Amino acid sequence: MLCNTCQVDSTVGDGNLPDDNNLDGPGIDIAAIAVALRDLLVLLPEQIPERLAEDARLRRLRGEIDRTIIRLEELRRAIDPVAQPPLLFDPSDPRVVGTLIARTMLERPLVPLALLPRFYGSGVYAIYYRGGFDAYQPVQETNTPLYVGKADPATSSATTATQQGTRLWGRLNDHIRSINSATNLDLADFDCRYLVVRSAWQNTAESYLITRFKPVWNNEVNVCFGFGKHGDAASTRSNTRSPWDTLHPGRPWATADDNVPNPLTPEQIQERIAEHYRQNPPERL
Repeated sequence: MLCNTCQVDSTVGDGNLPDDNNLDGPGIDIAAIAVALRDLLVLLPEQIPERLAEDARLRRLRGEIDRTIIRLEELRRAIDPVAQPPLLFDPSDPRVVGTLIARTMLERPLVPLALLPRFYGSGVYAIYYRGGFDAYQPVQETNTPLYVGKADPATSSATTATQQGTRLWGRLNDHIRSINSATNLDLADFDCRYLVVRSAWQNTAESYLITRFKPVWNNEVNVCFGFGKHGDAASTRSNTRSPWDTLHPGRPWATADDNVPNPLTPEQIQERIAEHYRQNPPERL
């Protein structure tokens, strides 16, 4: 017993919407559905309990409610003489805002990483390559970066770039040190785009950029990851060396004697990069 007016029956959901009521066909019994809905409303308690003890019957009931809501929404749309719009643009949707931020960043001019000025702000960025390393030739003269990332503000309540601190510059400067440490990369071959954004919106913008470009240096893409690491503490230097540090050796903390070598060889990592670009052709300018 759930309350004075509502008891869960183990047969809830059986035959509420008969299987032969195909919403795409002509055989919808409108009168029978209307009666069933009225009967359902009578069964529902006037006051819904805030919390009930969890059990298998309630889990089944939740599933039946979810399925019924979906079917009823399909029916409501089918009998509505007014069509739904093909698109509802919601400016408050974080995904929409993230997309707008990311696309705005992509319109920003390229800045050579070697000439990056110090500046205030947090936000999003992308790093591009125009050098001669064979594995990255597919992205030459394309819109596809090797890496995208974000920098969070110094405090979540920051409302100005000054209050956000130099977090975006600091993150890019970390990457500059990593590139300078690599024995087979030249900082002069790297450019970046960046955009300072209002606090809290950098996350959705970064997600959009990763999904769109699938940059090979991002961990989420699982190809040549490890570039974004800040550095291992002495107690964790026995971690397995990342593919990035295997292909681009030089960072002292990643090539220490007690750092476990990656099972993949540099040649195998380059083949993974080549296969990635075959399956995900870089976006042309």
